[in-house]
Amino acid sequence: MADNSYKYIAQAIKEGNEKVFAAFMASEFNNIVHFINHFVKHFEVANDLAQETFISLWFSRETIDPDQNIRSYIFRIAKNKSLNQLREQYSWCTDSLEKRSIDLSISTLKSEQVDAGIMALELEELIERTYSQLPKTYRESFILSRKMGMTYEEIAESKGLSAKTIEYHISKALIFFRKRLSGYFKIF
Repeated sequence: MADNSYKYIAQAIKEGNEKVFAAFMASEFNNIVHFINHFVKHFEVANDLAQETFISLWFSRETIDPDQNIRSYIFRIAKNKSLNQLREQYSWCTDSLEKRSIDLSISTLKSEQVDAGIMALELEELIERTYSQLPKTYRESFILSRKMGMTYEEIAESKGLSAKTIEYHISKALIFFRKRLSGYFKIF
């Protein structure tokens, strides 16, 4: 789904559009259930927590920032619901082996890998937004080069342009990407 679609979804949910919320829930519910189930290891509990996740989203909809990734937002809610559930399970669990398993799940959920996965959703959206903002000629050349693996000469031949022109398009696209992504990455 393109960035503008997610922005529209976030804005519509923020404004209380129940149809858009229901469609978003239908499209993401199974992803959230599987995410939660990976940690709580109980499908019915994961299903209940996924429902609670979407209920939380709905009740906090007025605080949604449409410029933020709605998918990463829902996964962060799911992560927090999972952590709370695991902490509760840990508190009443008496089996030491099960406690270790719960502790491992809690540690994994708190790990940078899970946060990195959620951040990857945000980055994916930022990259798609950046692609859509590139001038058409730069975008076409860049996609043919980077996604399709074509050489500058092959692109030039297919577009009836010189290889130097294609090189210029791609260098401008890279500069554009660096500027847009520089706030996200400190390495540029």
